[in-house]
Amino acid sequence: AIPSRVESFTLFKEHNPKGVVLVPRNPKRNRYGKTPYVKYDSARWPFLFKGNYNSPVRALARVVAVGAEAWPLSLIKKKKTIEHNGLLLTWKAGQNSALDTRFIKRGKDIGNVVVTRNGKDVVHHIPFAFAFKAFYPEGTIHTE
Repeated sequence: AIPSRVESFTLFKEHNPKGVVLVPRNPKRNRYGKTPYVKYDSARWPFLFKGNYNSPVRALARVVAVGAEAWPLSLIKKKKTIEHNGLLLTWKAGQNSALDTRFIKRGKDIGNVVVTRNGKDVVHHIPFAFAFKAFYPEGTIHTE
């Protein structure tokens, strides 16, 4: 696997001044900047999920997952930096949720997360807690 980051376009340009961004041939075909899933990430329950979920965090809380371990995005945002067994998870403001308001540019700031070990990017992803537990039923969601 190749480590990749989910980061704001502003940070991408800052880190990669000559970086290339994939743009569709017909930009009118997709409604970039809008979402059909308004308030999805603040809903009480994922509308298509029919499984069981038992965890100390909300089903639709975002978590930063590295293998079978995860940390709530809200915890990383609060602490700004978390160190765990050689991992360094950091949070920086500046990325809007694509699942909050109709227009993404008005969405709540979910921030930018970087996960490294010894200064090198680590493979991670940022799923909702219910999805993490669906794929890692015995996985750990750290709350401190």
